[in-house]
Amino acid sequence: VIKNLTIRVGNCIAEGENLDAYGYDCSGECGGTAELDECGTCDSNPSNDCISYCLELNSGANLKSFYALPEDASAASIMSPLGANVSGIITEGGACSQIAIGTYVGSHCEIHAEHGYWVLVTYDDSLCLEAIPHSEDIEYNLHSGANLISFPYDGTISMGDALPDNIEVAITGIITEGGACTQIAQNTWVGSQCSFIGGKGYWVISNMDIYFTFELNSTTRSNKTNSKK
Repeated sequence: VIKNLTIRVGNCIAEGENLDAYGYDCSGECGGTAELDECGTCDSNPSNDCISYCLELNSGANLKSFYALPEDASAASIMSPLGANVSGIITEGGACSQIAIGTYVGSHCEIHAEHGYWVLVTYDDSLCLEAIPHSEDIEYNLHSGANLISFPYDGTISMGDALPDNIEVAITGIITEGGACTQIAQNTWVGSQCSFIGGKGYWVISNMDIYFTFELNSTTRSNKTNSKK
């Protein structure tokens, strides 16, 4: 009886239990570059690689946003690690409440990358997710007044650098949980929190209807693995 028969094809072994040890990638291609990420996706495209991150929550209302989301972005799925600790989420123009564990009802029970959310919890907790970062620039459509939006990227960037020059003049101030920043003159920002930080939500005060995408050339990226916000 012949055991452990293998056939060598070039630099790869045609059969074997550990294909990657013989030059195969996760798709079974000899010499391929595809890798398996934390979400189980096998490809060579780094833009859809899954990451792990946590949002730190204090008892009460927490103003958050999500710079990476799983395929199932329902409130029931996203909030499931919190169990009975979370009572609901509130965003501009909508809300979603947990009426029984895993059962959510309301006008806004799907998490969107461009929105900020108040997450309501009973006691301090961590919301940890495995998710895919947003791969395309997100366009924000702001109306005159207060707009609750996200900063949908992992990292930190000053507000003056993040906002395009052609719309920055329309922004009079920005408020987040525990801090705020006011534009007292064109391109001059003062306050206790004058940077956008991934994972936080922001009330952006505009004096006119505008649309924009964030400018991220100066973004300081933080560690995307098990990062906490």
